[in-house]
Formats: sequence, C-alpha cells, structure tokens
Amino acid sequence: MKTLLLILTIILSFKSNGQLTNQLFNVYGKYSYGFNSSTTYNNFGLTGELIVHNNIGVNYNFDLIQRSDNFRQIHTPMGIVGGPLLIAAGLANVFDGDSTSRGGLALVGIVMFLLPDGVSFHQNIGYRWDISPYANVLGIDFIKDRTTGDSWIKYACSFGVRGTYVLKDRITFSPFIETRKTASIPWGFGAGFGVGILFGERDSYEEEQPAQ
Repeated sequence: MKTLLLILTIILSFKSNGQLTNQLFNVYGKYSYGFNSSTTYNNFGLTGELIVHNNIGVNYNFDLIQRSDNFRQIHTPMGIVGGPLLIAAGLANVFDGDSTSRGGLALVGIVMFLLPDGVSFHQNIGYRWDISPYANVLGIDFIKDRTTGDSWIKYACSFGVRGTYVLKDRITFSPFIETRKTASIPWGFGAGFGVGILFGERDSYEEEQPAQ
C-alpha cells in the first residue's frame, strides 16, 4: 500500500498527455489468475474506463470470478444495484402523492447508478506507453456457494497497477497486477492481461496541441 501511494504521488506531480488519454473511452476484456490464503481463482472481466482528464479516468468493472473452492463471485459497481432500487422507491411514491420525495429519490438513484467503482491515475512513459495505478473502492460481489446453493452480497474493492501499450492508435494491450478484497474473504493477489479498444476523441486534447 505504501508503494502504491508513492507511485500515485509521483504520477500526480507530472502532466501527462499520451495516446491513451487523448481518447474518451477505453473498453477492454481481461483475464487474471490469483490466490489468497485459502483458494485460487480465475477472473474473467470487462472494464470500461471513461477518461475525464489527462491524468484521470473512472472505472466500471464487471467480473466473473471462479474460485477453486467451488465459490463463484460476480463483481459490479455498487451503483448498479443501489441506483435502480432508489429509482424504484421514487417511482413507488407516485401512489402516495409525495412529488418531492418521488423526484428526490429518483434523482439520487440516477446519480448513484452512474457512479463508477474506481478511479485510475495515468502517466504516459512514451508515445504508445502508459502506466496507471488504480483504486476500485465502490464495488460489490454477488457470491454463491455452488456446493450448498447459499448466496451473499458483499462489499468488494481492488487496488493495482496497469500498463498499457497502444497499437495502431486504437487497440490496447494491458498487463496488470492487483490485490482484491471482498468482505469476510482474505486479501487476494493476482496478475493478468487485457485487450481493448479506444474510441471518442477528447476535445481538451485538441485545444492543447502546440502550434506546428
């Protein structure tokens, strides 16, 4: 954790502008293998990253985790669950005549639904290379014991560092290492690889280009 904080401090002291952060979205499929003190796991996932600044992106992670102890975990941002519940509660107030609570709950639900479960900090280290520590702290895992059929919903987070190489201005290759935590489950450590695509130009990049 101290190492990650040091990396973040160094990165934020620079102004980066590389191929990856010139785009608005990075969507990639990923696979990782990891372990904790009691089991190993295979993680298959899809991540969508919205680049909001030259140095900052926000992450939306959807993962399927198959554990060797016959447990299965499905990870999503917590807003995916909490948002619709609040929207539904707001719509339910249509029947009690309380337009104020109806509108307030629905608005909060929409905002919560759009919340990412993490943030990434970018530093380009070459024209096609980028390194980005990330912290995903607003996630939940749906867990099922496939032996007994029992299931739970628990808070989940992950921290890691991802490198990205951009090929032909659009295709991304992203090796990463990370640590994961789900409530009541030991910390896990893993490494993996992602392949994705960039799309959507950022207007701010266009404005920052030096005169030729």
